[in-house]
Amino acid sequence: MSDDISILYRWLDEHQDEMILALQGVLHIPSKKDKPVEGAPFGASIGEALDYSLELASKMGFDTKNVDGYAGHAEFGSGSEMIAALGHLDVVPEGEGWSYPPYGAEIHGEYLYARGSEDDKGPLYAALFAAKSLKESGLPLRRRVRVIFGCDEESGFGCMNHYWGPAGEERPLMAFTPDAVFPLVYAEKGIANLTLVRPIFASPVRTISGGMRPNMVPEKAQAMLDGNPGALYQAFIKLEKYWDKNVEVIPEETGLKIIARGKSAHGSTPEFGDNAVSRLLRVLLELKYEEDASWMESAIRLCDITGGALDIAGEDEVSGQLTANLGVFEMQEGLAKVVINIRYPVSWNFSEILNNARTAAEAMGWTLESYTDSPPLYVPMDQDPVKTLLKIYREETGDLQSKPETMGGGTYARATP
Repeated sequence: MSDDISILYRWLDEHQDEMILALQGVLHIPSKKDKPVEGAPFGASIGEALDYSLELASKMGFDTKNVDGYAGHAEFGSGSEMIAALGHLDVVPEGEGWSYPPYGAEIHGEYLYARGSEDDKGPLYAALFAAKSLKESGLPLRRRVRVIFGCDEESGFGCMNHYWGPAGEERPLMAFTPDAVFPLVYAEKGIANLTLVRPIFASPVRTISGGMRPNMVPEKAQAMLDGNPGALYQAFIKLEKYWDKNVEVIPEETGLKIIARGKSAHGSTPEFGDNAVSRLLRVLLELKYEEDASWMESAIRLCDITGGALDIAGEDEVSGQLTANLGVFEMQEGLAKVVINIRYPVSWNFSEILNNARTAAEAMGWTLESYTDSPPLYVPMDQDPVKTLLKIYREETGDLQSKPETMGGGTYARATP
């Protein structure tokens, strides 16, 4: 390890307690996206996390700026050029089943537990304190160093679109985002959301709801059944004896409520989750409660995580297999709506995916209502900045074995050079 790096590590070791306290402070803030308020376009709690972070950075001696509540940054150094680290303060909803309070930031053993501790407040604060150690070291720098705090990474990059769009903030010469794994990620799959709708006629299923975000595997889904007392009673008897203990049935004055529970996971890795929507639909189908259940059968098919139901399954050599996650399901007033989150290989053309999916959906009775697409990012390993970053990682850590990776998640790496 070089002497220069040793200086930085020494400073970080000496300030470990300070770093932990600072991180716990921002982790206590439930910075989920919410309705806009003055000065906080993504909700009051995200605005609070941004204010907290900029105030902290200012006390650490950085020059700070709040960019209209969309994002902010902390900077030091001089020069006409700037390099940056980009991270985000927003988090996805915490869901259920936590062993420790999701915003408690409690330490148990060698781990700190909280929503955002890994994605992405912890890594972002690691970058902030790394920049502080560099600032305090007095080492000569040719460029300014900026740490950027984004506020809408989980829901569409509205923060960065404003930061480099209407706000006109300077783009870095080069940047990285601490939002993945070491030694580095050199390719991110394309990310698309397809919204499909289908009319439902004369169904005894009054409503269905499941999932909070397209990029999360639904961990809970529920349905309300209508019908005459006799039919509802028979459905209740069947469900009481149902083999799946992750299904709950609750008689109510207005009908029968059915709740199915699964396991949440990130939309880029649906194989690690258990889709509660799929479980609920299978229960409803097995009840044989209505005459035409073709819409349920097709919706179950849409839960296929390979994308096979939409005729888009496949893979490439760089980034692997396409994945599909039915992240949101809503059915009410005779209309069913699903949102499917797709992570597609970096060498694929989205227009072909869209055409195949539209045709397959229509064949099952669904109509493509809308879609979004964020193209893939791919920097070959023999090109910069990947080549240089990997070289330095190997030299400083001595780790010659860990391999660069690709992933289905989307980060700020695709937001700027």
